[in-house]
Amino acid sequence: MKKNFKIKLIILLTLVFFFSRHVLAAGLELNAERNTLQENEVFMLTVFLNTEGDSINTVEGNLKYDDNFLKAEIVNIGGSFISFWVEKPNLKTLETIHFSGIIPGGISTVKGEVFKIVFRTKKTGDTNLLLNNVNLFLNDGEGSLAPAKIINTNIKIIQGVNAQNTLDLISGDKIFPEKFNIMRSQDSSLFDNKYFIAFSTTDKNSGIDHYQVCELFKCVKAESPFLLKNQTPFYHVKVNAYDMNGNFTSSTLISPWLILLTASLLSVIFIFGFYFYRRYLYNYRI
Repeated sequence: MKKNFKIKLIILLTLVFFFSRHVLAAGLELNAERNTLQENEVFMLTVFLNTEGDSINTVEGNLKYDDNFLKAEIVNIGGSFISFWVEKPNLKTLETIHFSGIIPGGISTVKGEVFKIVFRTKKTGDTNLLLNNVNLFLNDGEGSLAPAKIINTNIKIIQGVNAQNTLDLISGDKIFPEKFNIMRSQDSSLFDNKYFIAFSTTDKNSGIDHYQVCELFKCVKAESPFLLKNQTPFYHVKVNAYDMNGNFTSSTLISPWLILLTASLLSVIFIFGFYFYRRYLYNYRI
């Protein structure tokens, strides 16, 4: 009797363990602002990660939608916790948005934002937004694949005349992107070991639209990492980060050698200027 009881207890505990692991599996969730919309109306869809107590360092998958009912207009990664994108979500492929990102050191979160996307409704009917080919990897030093729980969403589109401009969603953004630093470095695996800069920031409202890198008086639209034109020790680099509404935050990196050279030149100019000024006063008095 006792033996049978122990066997039943072991089986019960095993089932509870596996059931709890299944229920508490890390997962991705699609969350729409509203699930009932009119024709030609725009809305924001957010992809959230819930790690359920685990630490996740890699997130990848596909977001699928039906182009007959929805049009994808803007992707916003400004509020994402992902710091390194293997493949940023973009609108290059119709009806499928692929994404793949890495979080060094891992992340544990209940509702972490992966990215947002602005959709426009096209015609009446019901349509689904689905996640597939999702892979979540544990930050366990072995790259173990975590069981993934997926929560998709449905959109109902009804008749209406709600002609809405996509820019209405971002025009109210008056907050500047977050402050950031610029790192200058070189690596044998990048740009033939030439010097480059790396930079990144976030904008939690409309999202980062683009970066601008300025060397001396020339500014170009750029992405990180960026190969520097000036490979000398005397450099001055400025990076502007613009959000979708045109707000921008700047960061500057100046070489200590350039500061020293500038200070030396100013000192020489000051000394010579003072010398000639004294000579002028002396000659004037005579």
